[in-house]
Amino acid sequence: MDKIIISKFNIESVKAIKKALTSKDVNPLFIYGPSGSGKSFLVQSMKDKFKGKSEIISAEEIDSQFIEQFIKNDLLIIEDMQLLKNYKPVPENLLDIIDYFIKNEKQIVLTADRHPKGLNVPNRIISRIESGVIVPIKELDKTSRRKVLENIGKGLSEKFLKKLQQSDIKTVNQAIGAIKKVRVLGYVPEEKDRIEEEKRIKEEQQKKKEQIKKQASEFERFIQDVKRGFSEKLEGSEKEEILRDEYRAKMFVWKMKGFNINRIKKVINGNLDLLTGEFVSYTTDIQRLIELQKRYGMLAVDNLIKNSIITKDEIKDIEKALFNPDKVEWLTKTIGKLEEEEDKLLEKARKKLEISGKKSKEEKELSKEKIKNLKKVMTMNLRDESFRLIGDF
Repeated sequence: MDKIIISKFNIESVKAIKKALTSKDVNPLFIYGPSGSGKSFLVQSMKDKFKGKSEIISAEEIDSQFIEQFIKNDLLIIEDMQLLKNYKPVPENLLDIIDYFIKNEKQIVLTADRHPKGLNVPNRIISRIESGVIVPIKELDKTSRRKVLENIGKGLSEKFLKKLQQSDIKTVNQAIGAIKKVRVLGYVPEEKDRIEEEKRIKEEQQKKKEQIKKQASEFERFIQDVKRGFSEKLEGSEKEEILRDEYRAKMFVWKMKGFNINRIKKVINGNLDLLTGEFVSYTTDIQRLIELQKRYGMLAVDNLIKNSIITKDEIKDIEKALFNPDKVEWLTKTIGKLEEEEDKLLEKARKKLEISGKKSKEEKELSKEKIKNLKKVMTMNLRDESFRLIGDF
């Protein structure tokens, strides 16, 4: 960070990066600015300074494959968010990555050439970014331009530096290029020559774009003709692979939320019809587990233990099984029996009340625990992602 040229154009980004190195308050951190403004240099300096496992990747690298390779880091920097692929399940994978880093208090940094609202990504991703810190790297103002030129162009005469300062240099990379040109030519090209050169380059680029567009149109027609000759089997194969990738992505989400995924892992690479059937069955069992989790949360467990209806070890077995879709039937019977036993305790308490004419201590304790557990379930519904899986499917 010591070699970074700090001025008005990048002061906000530098401050945010320094804060992110020592605090979890800057998460996620989003840095945006024009191409060549120095974003990559800044985040590379951050990576070098960071104490922990870190990685810099391009948004293009986030694809439909598993994302374990990214979340193993303590710091993840994703560059060029404008290049993110916008087909399923890529945006969903990015959202899972961001959520994972926020939830586990690991630092994630994103960069782009535009503000988050200008990205072609779902609103949910923009919302996550806006929950963090968004800072710009601006075009070079006159003072910043001078400071950058002085640092990069050490050894150049004051005459050259003044001429360069008056030129239309907007980014750090443009400043580097201009200084290299001066060193090669031995003079500062006239502004008129520069403008004409830029105009010529733009015209050539426009011609290339039109040519590419024309070629693309012809190629597209060719592809359509070829596709008409493709067999249904080939087309089906492409669709199968896309669907399989979506299953893999969802399987990883289940894994992250604590569910046992062995049943899906066994068939993920096998026959697609079998996989689809298992996927539907598994999803149904997940939904049933969520309902069972709610029912279990409503039980006055301490009171059941107190009355020797269940042991602490049995409770541990139930709580482990609540994340295993293969245990749905066993859980249904077990929790059902516990509910029956709890009803018996309540009935017993009511009979005592009828006899004594006043509320028994046991029923009071049971009622208090029921209210306490109801609040707990409501809190879990709001807070814990695993209790919101029905909405995910």
